[in-house]
Amino acid sequence: MVYEEKKFTLKDGTVATFRSPTENNAEKMLDYLRAVSTDTDFLMRCKEDERYPDIEQEKEFLRNNMVGGSCMITCFIDGVVAGNCNISFTDRFRSRHIGTIGIAVRKEYWGRGIGTIMFGEMEKIARAREGVTQMELTCFANNTRAQALYKKMGFKIDFVRHDALRTADGTMTDEYGMIKKL
Repeated sequence: MVYEEKKFTLKDGTVATFRSPTENNAEKMLDYLRAVSTDTDFLMRCKEDERYPDIEQEKEFLRNNMVGGSCMITCFIDGVVAGNCNISFTDRFRSRHIGTIGIAVRKEYWGRGIGTIMFGEMEKIARAREGVTQMELTCFANNTRAQALYKKMGFKIDFVRHDALRTADGTMTDEYGMIKKL
């Protein structure tokens, strides 16, 4: 699903462009992936994995993302990928009422309202899809910054997976499953 370009003014007055990335953005998306994986310890992709797609794999991924049951929204500021989010749906009977979300913003762009805008747009997409009644995401239990955003956007902790994730120093942390009913 393609997200058509929209411009939003961020908290600091910067005008940002939000749209689906294309294969022409593959290099910028790979740069973004490398940046966010070192910005925070709260993403599944981390610097310890040291595996990133090559340019052709990323182009293929971006081409395939435009079809099917998902929508990717990327925030561009002055040509730089500042943040990215995705909402995925399935056509399977038992779970087609769910929109599953993933989001990350580059650290240098934190606090400007990008995440809030992305969540608002993903909710519009979910509400427009027939039969979708909830949005879901998972979060490191110690990622209080992200949880504050998710709670502000109406998500509630639904379950805890104990010792589900390993941090770089080997410490285990819980993972929260969070849900927003639509």
